[in-house]
Amino acid sequence: MERLSVGFGAEGGRIRRHFGMMASGSRPCRCLSTPRSSSSSSSSSPGERFYPPPPSEKMTHVLFVECGFGADQHGQSATKACVRACRDAIEFNSIPSIAKIVPGGYENMKLVIKIGTPKPKEVDEEEVKKVFPYGKIASLVVQEGGLNCSSGVVIEEMGDETDEFLIAVAAVTVGY
Repeated sequence: MERLSVGFGAEGGRIRRHFGMMASGSRPCRCLSTPRSSSSSSSSSPGERFYPPPPSEKMTHVLFVECGFGADQHGQSATKACVRACRDAIEFNSIPSIAKIVPGGYENMKLVIKIGTPKPKEVDEEEVKKVFPYGKIASLVVQEGGLNCSSGVVIEEMGDETDEFLIAVAAVTVGY
């Protein structure tokens, strides 16, 4: 089994990647885990063993990552697709205990937003930021990604210039 150790985080923590086969031996898998030291192994809970590195130096505690999908079938608006992807990522979640989990509550909650779209240069980032009702946006990255495909029809009344169907994906990391 191949192993690779990678450094990360403000505390200089370490992470190990194990590449191997699942128990059935049929499919490869990858697990991310923190190494156990003799001093922390007794106090470490299973929930603390597996976690991603903080996505930003401004965020030291990652609570969760929400993912969303957004599309603009008519009009070819990259901004509209990105706004829909961000809404999809956050709309079906309720976080009532943020006020107790995050020091300073909702206003000190931090967001790291990463969006993939076929037309990143056409995205109005200020419109995307309006999707998030609270928290501080630590970073917003809009990059080449998503999908550009054919809708199969051009409807000029809906703003179509072509039959392009733009799809954006978003990952919203929440923490403090």
